[in-house]
Amino acid sequence: MIGADDPTVQEYERRAEEYEHSPLLVLLKVARVVVWAVYAFALVTGALLTTAFLLHLTGANPEASFVEWVYRSTERAMRPFRGIFPTQDVGGASVLDFSYLVAAIVYFVIALLVDGLHRWLTGKLRRQQREAGRARAQADMAAQRAVERQQADERSAQQAAAREYAAHQAAAQQYAISRVAAQEVLAQQRPPVGAEGVEPPTSAS
Repeated sequence: MIGADDPTVQEYERRAEEYEHSPLLVLLKVARVVVWAVYAFALVTGALLTTAFLLHLTGANPEASFVEWVYRSTERAMRPFRGIFPTQDVGGASVLDFSYLVAAIVYFVIALLVDGLHRWLTGKLRRQQREAGRARAQADMAAQRAVERQQADERSAQQAAAREYAAHQAAAQQYAISRVAAQEVLAQQRPPVGAEGVEPPTSAS
C-alpha cells in the first residue's frame, strides 16, 4: 500500500487497531448484552408477579390455563418473598397477598438499577466506538496525506528530470550550432585552391 511505510501512518494505524480490537470494547459489548438480558428478565418477572397479585386478589380460577401458567412462572421468583406477609381472605376465592406485591416492587427496582447500568455501559461503549472511529479517520487521513506527498515528490522528480533533459537537449543543440558556425568561419578563412598570391616569373629581354 502506498504510504504504508511512513512512520506517521504506521503510528496512526497502530492506534486505530488498538481501539478497534481493544479488549475493553469487546467486554463492554458482552456486558451490555448480559445486562440487557438481566433487565428484561427482571422486568418480565415483575410484570408476572404483579399479574399474579391481581389474579389472587380477584379470585381467578387457578385451573384456567393462563392463571396456572402465571402461578407456575412466578413460583421460583416468589421463593425468597413467600411468607413475608400473611395472606388474607377478602371474600370468596379472593386472596390478598402482599408478598407478591413486594416481590414485584423488588424486581421492578432491580430492573431500574440494571437499566441505569445498561445506559452507562451503552454510553461507555459509544464513547469507545467514537474513539475508535476517530482513530481510524486519523489513520486514513494520514495515509491519504502520505500518498499525496509521495505523488507530489514523484511529480517533482519527473519535472526535474524533464528540465534536465530539456537542458541537455538545449546544450546539444547549442553545441551543434556552434560547431556549424565554427566550420563556416574556417571555410571563409581558407584561401581558394591555385590562388597563392605569387606573381609568375617574367622572361629576360
